[in-house]
Amino acid sequence: MWEQMIPSLFHVVVDTDETASRVLDVMLKEKTGRVTFMPLNRLHPRNPLVPNEEDCEPLLQKLRYDSKYEKALQQVFGKTCVCKDLTIAASYVRSHGINTITLDGDKVDRKGALTGGYHDVRRSRIEGIKNVTTWRAKHEADRKRSDETKQAISRLEQEITALAGKITILNGQQGQIRESRDRIMEDGVSLNREREKMKERIVKLEMDVDELEMEQHSLLTKIKDYRQELASPMSNGLTREEEALIVALGKEVERRKKEILEFTKMRNQVDNITFAKFLEIS
Repeated sequence: MWEQMIPSLFHVVVDTDETASRVLDVMLKEKTGRVTFMPLNRLHPRNPLVPNEEDCEPLLQKLRYDSKYEKALQQVFGKTCVCKDLTIAASYVRSHGINTITLDGDKVDRKGALTGGYHDVRRSRIEGIKNVTTWRAKHEADRKRSDETKQAISRLEQEITALAGKITILNGQQGQIRESRDRIMEDGVSLNREREKMKERIVKLEMDVDELEMEQHSLLTKIKDYRQELASPMSNGLTREEEALIVALGKEVERRKKEILEFTKMRNQVDNITFAKFLEIS
C-alpha cells in the first residue's frame, strides 16, 4: 500500500550529495541499475501546519525513527495526516492543503487525486524487500553452514589421507615382519635339522669315548701288570722284545690319553654350539 501512495518511500537516504555522487559513480561503472538519493544536507522541507485533531493526526506522530533522519521523514510524510474515513480526509485536504490517508488505506492528495480500492499484498514492494532481506539472511546462514561443512569435509579428507598413509606404512611393515618370520621359520627348520645331526654325532662321539675309555682301562691294566712284573725280581729276565713292547705300550697309552682328551674337548664344543642354537630357536 505505501509504495503505491508514496513513491519516494524507496529513495535512498545519504548524509551528503557528495556521498550520493560517489555511489552513483560506482553504480555507473558496475551498471547496477537506477536509484534516487535524498542527501540530508540538501533537504529543506517546508511543510504546512497540519491539524492535530481527534479525527486527523499527523502521520509523523505515528512513526518511530532516528532523529538524524528527521529531514527525510518530514520530506516524505510531513504533509500527510491520518483520518478516520474518506469524507473527513477530503475535507481536511480542502481546508489545509495537505495529503491524507484513511485507516482503510485510501489516499486523498492536495492536487485532488483520490487513491484507494483493493491492494494485492503479494505485489507489495515493501513485502518484497522484506522477503529479499529474509531470504538473503537465510542464504547467508546456509552459505556459512555450507562453508563450515566444506571445511569439515576437507579436514576429514586430510585425516583420511593421513590414515591411508599410515595404513600403507603399516602394511609395508607387516609384509617385512612376515618375510622375517618366514626366514626365521626356515632358519629354525634348518637349525632343527642341524641339531638332529649334532645329536647323532654326539651319540657317536660318546660311543667312541666309551670305547676309548674301555680301551684305556684295558691298557692301564696291562701297564700296571707290566710294571708289577718290572718291579719283580724276574724283571731282569725280560727279553728285548718284551722290553720294547712295554715301551711301545706306554707310548700307546699316552697317545690314547691324548685322543680321549681331544674327543672330550670336541664333545664340549658340540654341546655348547647345540645349546646356543637351541636358545636362538627358542
